[in-house]
Amino acid sequence: MKKPVSMLGAALITVGLLTAPMAMAGSQSAQQGQSQARAQMQQPQPVEPGTLSKQYQDDELRSFLDVNRDMIPVIKNLSSQNVSDQQQAQSMMQEFQSKTEDSLKEHDLSVQQYQQIGTDASRDKALEERLINMDPQLYKQLQSMQSQAQQQPAQ
Repeated sequence: MKKPVSMLGAALITVGLLTAPMAMAGSQSAQQGQSQARAQMQQPQPVEPGTLSKQYQDDELRSFLDVNRDMIPVIKNLSSQNVSDQQQAQSMMQEFQSKTEDSLKEHDLSVQQYQQIGTDASRDKALEERLINMDPQLYKQLQSMQSQAQQQPAQ
């Protein structure tokens, strides 16, 4: 049976999808980015279900989901591009960071809040379920993207 994709894993897919084409350009920093992405995708220690979930208001969780939704087309666009050199890879990373920052601002979330929600969702099954239930369609899209990223051969 296939293990369900955690909300954090789905959210962190952005790093893996973005760094995969950059690694093809032979960029040392892209390879470091892939290593960091793998390290980030390791699950933190779980907590008693519901422990962290009650810390978040629905509005804050909706913002987290909105940022993920906003980034899907950006990730798909950037991950489909062929990277020919390190300069192009850096340009793509800057574009990704800019669009991520814009989305975070638009949805009134800091980078730290976004990361904390993702980390907490990976630790607290009740919080993860709450996020999934708030937007099951987004979760399916993120699952699909993560599955596709995992099927790509390692560089």
